[in-house]
Amino acid sequence: MKKLLIISSLLTASQAFADPIDVGGVAYELGFSDFTAITEPYAGREAVVAYETTLDVDGDFGQDLNYRIAGKVYTRWFAGNMAATLSVTCDSPYINTPIFIGEDMDFGIRIDGVSYLAKPSISSYINTDGNCQKMTVRIDKEGHLSRQFYTIVTDLQFNVQIIEHIPR
Repeated sequence: MKKLLIISSLLTASQAFADPIDVGGVAYELGFSDFTAITEPYAGREAVVAYETTLDVDGDFGQDLNYRIAGKVYTRWFAGNMAATLSVTCDSPYINTPIFIGEDMDFGIRIDGVSYLAKPSISSYINTDGNCQKMTVRIDKEGHLSRQFYTIVTDLQFNVQIIEHIPR
């Protein structure tokens, strides 16, 4: 994970592998290596059906927050078009069920043998009552299991940002 600090319209990148996502507007970049593959058995092998990462969150004290998660799913597939669903939840030890932050599906297309990426994104204003201590970002390959098996994700590039919403 890379952390992007916005300082007077200058962008500075720094590594932040174990750092939590900080409420306050800092944009964090997630790459392919930040996600874990989720698999299901298919035809004697394992089909990757989704990718998931869980991030610590620091600074949710019960205020209204704007969760912004957007990215690109680069793929290679062999038949038809593909769809990817981005879903985001928050959790803490004080609640029994994760809090739904948002979900978006986007489609990649294939033209003349070239696969074009999907770009799902979420922008959600929500108050989690201080219970967003761990955020889960998940990208699911949609469609039947054989389609998921033959859709190969080659790269994931996502930005995560949590901004305190101050009413006007």
